[in-house]
This record gives sequence, structure tokens and C-alpha cells, in this order.
Amino acid sequence: MQYRLKKYTWVIIPLLFLLYSAPSALDYVFHFPDEKYYTDAVLQMMDKEDYFTPYKADGSHRFLKPIVTYWTLIGSYKVLGVSKFSSRVLFWLAGALLVALVYFMAKSLLKDKKAAFLAAFITAANPLVLMSSSRSIPDILLVLFLTISAWGFLEIMLNENPSKKYYWMAYLGAAFAFETKGLPAAAFAGISFLYLLFNPWWRKKLREILYPGAVSLAVVVALSWFVIMYIEHGREFIGSFFADQVGERVSSKLLQVITNGFLGIVNLIAFTLPWFVIAFSRQKKLKAFILNSDQKNKAILGMIAVWVAMVLIMSAAVFKFYDRYLLPVIPLVSVFFAFVITKTEIHGTKTALRIFQSFVFLFLFINILYIVFILPDKILILGTVTGIILTRLLILRKSNTITREITLANFILLLYFSVHLLLYPLLMPNPGEQLVKNIRKTQLSGNEQIYVYGNIRAASNIRIHSHHEMNVVSMDTVYTLPSNPNHLLVFSPKEEPFLDLSNYDIQRGSEEWSRVPAEKFPRFMQPAIRNIKASGTVYFVAIPKSNKK
Repeated sequence: MQYRLKKYTWVIIPLLFLLYSAPSALDYVFHFPDEKYYTDAVLQMMDKEDYFTPYKADGSHRFLKPIVTYWTLIGSYKVLGVSKFSSRVLFWLAGALLVALVYFMAKSLLKDKKAAFLAAFITAANPLVLMSSSRSIPDILLVLFLTISAWGFLEIMLNENPSKKYYWMAYLGAAFAFETKGLPAAAFAGISFLYLLFNPWWRKKLREILYPGAVSLAVVVALSWFVIMYIEHGREFIGSFFADQVGERVSSKLLQVITNGFLGIVNLIAFTLPWFVIAFSRQKKLKAFILNSDQKNKAILGMIAVWVAMVLIMSAAVFKFYDRYLLPVIPLVSVFFAFVITKTEIHGTKTALRIFQSFVFLFLFINILYIVFILPDKILILGTVTGIILTRLLILRKSNTITREITLANFILLLYFSVHLLLYPLLMPNPGEQLVKNIRKTQLSGNEQIYVYGNIRAASNIRIHSHHEMNVVSMDTVYTLPSNPNHLLVFSPKEEPFLDLSNYDIQRGSEEWSRVPAEKFPRFMQPAIRNIKASGTVYFVAIPKSNKK
């Protein structure tokens, strides 16, 4: 019985990831701008019963990204209904699955359970993984499928007679990644394939890399949606897709490429702190370790280096750099850090642990003060108590399996958890939730069309928070008033000058920082708090005077 329990101790890693990331993932504390492109498209796909063609908010086609992210949302909405929870839950679970996958990959490649535990925790504690698991966009799905593919290729390389499952992982993982993000996935699959052929440590022959069944099915999976879209939409599809993937994405300006490349390096280091500093803390020892490693380990490290180089090159070559472009290499980089930390002499862990412990203590203390003196929010109370209990357990650290490095990873996760707990009473309820509540108060028939002006994210937010029960029309910057009398308007002060509202009664629909009571803060802070509240985004609801209750 004890052996069985020990065998499944890895389960605690994805479960802890789910716990620590829950405050940011399961509610719209932050509504990432790109989420609207996928949630809006899926709601239209379901309404039209067209499960292959994504749509923009205005009803036109959106071919910028392949289909997997849309299908993920459709599946969630079909099973759980339309809500903020169902919009994100599968992406949240994909993050946990990625963490578990890294554990098994590292354990298989490094033959070291201790290193595998650390690799999984480093992945779980990475800010890019945490943030991407809290958004209904392709990124976390892409890295999940690419990591499956990378593991498959590594196992094919390292084993004389690799199991057939690794071929399926290598090629189908790449295929699903291609159906998630397009050409970037093909680039990583291609560089992995070439690495197996030409790396100087553990080369494979072409016939050893290819497995016809896996390759054939992967090609079918990767291209099926593209073929369907080309048959249905022809040049419109091809032009739109390649414009997004290449034409409007890739930069030809040398200075911009150099700048983006520098940003890529800086961001990769920043998002892998403190592990980067710890792993490279004794560079001579690290260099000797790498040089003295056997051929198989050099081959593994070489593939990781090639992937890092690839992601930096791809990040440099775009018009605008985004930190999330670095996400695909985080699992492999985490394996590298875990390998180095567990096998070489390093220092800096104790210092890093003290720093992150101090930040966690600070935010827990602030949370307690906010509960006692400002607002006793239920979520904040429950989360703070949970944080205190976890902090106590981590400080005691009685189990031999909980190393200082794993404790450090947990404190990084706990800091992320504590920060988002504090943001909850500050930023919630979300503007979409407030708008839905106030719109329902003003509705007479319940089937009014809701015309939303300005950023289309507001319209998307209303659709999700109303469980897609409201008839929402995204007007964007088209400032014409509807002719249908059975309607309501939603707008912010930016749009108000462009609308003739003389025949409308205006009510406040939502207010950022609505639950922040300035008068309960210390007197010296109250002017700053009032300024922050005054600068927050406000939305209004306009009711035709003829429709007023």
C-alpha cells in the first residue's frame, strides 16, 4: 500500500498547480484581449451550427488561426454551457496536464525521479505557464502538443528500438500543434526532425526516424481542416491565413529583428528566474558537467539548446514581440534546469527562497489587513487561510522528498496565488458581470438587442457573463443608432460624444474598482485611491425613453 501511494506522489504536482492558479483561471480577474476572438467566434459557430468556420464579431470569416482552440471551447460549452468557468476550464486543465507530462518526460529521459519532480515544479511555477493556463487562447494547447512531440522525438533518438508510441507522440503531437497555431508548430517539428538526422552526438538514419503509419495519420490530421477550408472558401482562406502567419507577422527590418531578439533573450531569462541564476551560479562547474556528460545527455541538452535558439529566432523575426512567444521552450528549459540543479554544485537557492518567502509573507499580511480593515471578502478570506496553511507546511518541510528547490517553486506559486487573491476584491466583479446585472434590471421584454460601442471585448464579456442569453451586437466604432426600438446601448465615456443620446436615459452599467471603499483606507491613502477609482473604466447603459419602465 505504501509503495502504491509513493508511486502516485507525482499527482500532487498538477493538483497543486490547479490550486495555485485557480484564482486567476476560474474568473475574469484579468480578461486577456485575445480571448474575445475565440469565445465570440465559437458562439457564432454554435449559433450557425458551422463547426469548421470561425467568425469575427461582425460575422465575417476569421481564418487567422487553425481550428483546435475553437473545438476545445465548443466541447466545453456543449458539456458545461456558456460561462466564464467553461470558457477557461479546459485550458486550465491543459496546464495541469502539461505539468504532469513534464514529470514523466523528465523521468524517462533523465532516469531520475528527483530531477523529474523538480522539472515539473519548475514548469508549474513558470509565470508564462500560469498565465497561459488562465486564458482561452491557443498558447497552452500549443505548448502541450509541442512538448508531446518533443518527448517523442527525443525518445526516438535515444533508443535503438523505440516503442511505436513515441513515433505517434512525435508526429501526432506536431500535427495537433499545427492545427492549433499553424506554421510555428511546423517549424519546431521540422527542427526536431533535422536534429535527429544531423546532431553530432546521437544521430539517427532517416529510416529510423520515419514510421509510415504515424507520419501518414499526422499529415491527415495536420491538413484536414486546411483542405476543408480551402474547398469551402478558396483564396479567401489562403490569403487570410498566410497574411496572419507570415505577411503581417514577419518583419524584414534588421533593427527591429535585433531589438526583438534582445527582448527575447531578456524575457526568457526574466521568466525563468530564479532558476536561470541558480543553474548558472557556478559556470565552471556547469561547463565541466556538460563536457563530461555522456553522449546521450549531450544529445538531450543539444536538442534543448536548438529549441531555445529556434524560439529566439522566431521571436526576433516578428513585427511585434510578445513574451508568450517563448512559451514552447519552457518545458524543455525546465528539464535542463532540473538536470543541472540535481547533478551539479549550485548556490543561490537559499537566497532565492528567502526572497520569495518574504514576498509571500508580505502579501499574506496585506491580505489580512485588507480583510480586517477594508473588506472581508469571502474568496480573499478562504484563500488567505489556505495560503497561511500552505506556508506553514512548506516552512516545516519534514518530508525528505521536499527539497529546498521544490519548496522554492511552491513559494513562487504561492506568491502568484496570493497576488491574485488580493486582486479579487479589488477588481471584481468583472465589468461584464456588472453590465449583465444592470442590463437585466433595465430590460422590459428580456429580448432587447444590446448594442455595444467601443472595444469589442465589452460585448464579448457580456455574452459570456449572460451565458449567451443576451442578443449582443458589437458596434465597435460604428456610431449609428439602431432603428429597432427594442434595444439598449452600452458605451464608455470615450464613445459618448459620438452618439446622439437625447432620447435616452443614461444609467451607470459598470465601474472599475467598484468594490474598493476609499473611505476605509488610511486617510493619507484616500486621495490616491479616489484618483485610481476616478481613472477606472466606466460603462453606461442607455435606455430609450419610450422603453423606460
